[in-house]
Amino acid sequence: MPGDIEQVTAQLTALVRAKTGDAGARAHSLESLPGHAGFSYSFILERSAPDATPAGKYVVRIAPPGVKISGPADIVRQARVMASLADTPVAVPPIIWYGDEPEFFERPYFVGGFVEGFKLGESTLPLAHLKRLARNGIATMAALHNVAWEPRRAAWGEPFALSEELRRLDYLLDRPTLDPAVVARAPELRERLRSSLPTGARIGCVHGDFQWSNVLFNEERVVALIDWEISLVGATLLDLGWICFFSDPGSWVGPDVRGALLNADEIVDAYAEAAGFPVSAAEVRWFRAFAGYRFGVITCFNLMLHRRGKRHDPLWEETALSAPRMFEHGLELLG
Repeated sequence: MPGDIEQVTAQLTALVRAKTGDAGARAHSLESLPGHAGFSYSFILERSAPDATPAGKYVVRIAPPGVKISGPADIVRQARVMASLADTPVAVPPIIWYGDEPEFFERPYFVGGFVEGFKLGESTLPLAHLKRLARNGIATMAALHNVAWEPRRAAWGEPFALSEELRRLDYLLDRPTLDPAVVARAPELRERLRSSLPTGARIGCVHGDFQWSNVLFNEERVVALIDWEISLVGATLLDLGWICFFSDPGSWVGPDVRGALLNADEIVDAYAEAAGFPVSAAEVRWFRAFAGYRFGVITCFNLMLHRRGKRHDPLWEETALSAPRMFEHGLELLG
């Protein structure tokens, strides 16, 4: 199975030779990249002729072994989603190849261009500069929401209803093994969200995990949105509520370790300015509350897995300190 650098190097070399028809092509200089949805590496593609293309630095992502190829593990779908945005104002890594031929990795894969960029949380630029970049990032999110989804349904799939978004979180929350002190007011917030479900919410392409760690910048512009594992066609304000949640100290206990560059109100203002369509303040509050509920439920579930030894990740112990506050703040937002 993928994971061993030497093995993946050999498999990649076989892939690039098959795809390019160049018997002298080779992959080398593999470096492991972070990520939770499979194995990811950067690598150098070297060609036998100096002017041959493609050549240079690329990224390969390979589906994890032993899991069903769906959701975050559906590597080919991620590639199709990114490829579908190549002709839009939304910056994505260029997709070179993708597929599930067993002779290469025995798992689905994609190869994309390596994008040079930095994340805002890692930058030492002056605060005013970072805030300007953050606004450019929000404008990119608005541009994604303005992309016509209907011509891209083959890659993205059919629209996902908000009611279904709530329903699939029930699978995580309705478990006797969760810590009731962490679950706190989650059931109450769930019922409030259900009873006030927005009707007629604007539908479009949704990244699904729009936060600053998934936006790459270079100088003054966004050069790539990355990590499209949970992208969907759905209510576009899902993305806005999500980034507002992570930028709102009211949802967290203790210091704001996420280092928000723009507060939630500034984010909404930047989005409304860039979007070119009306943004309802009441709807934004609902989606902010839903984001807190969603992440809070995910926290409860992952904490349970950690404590039961099923998925070791002690960071969830720290995050869980804020989970009751996430649910409380969601209720506050709904009024």
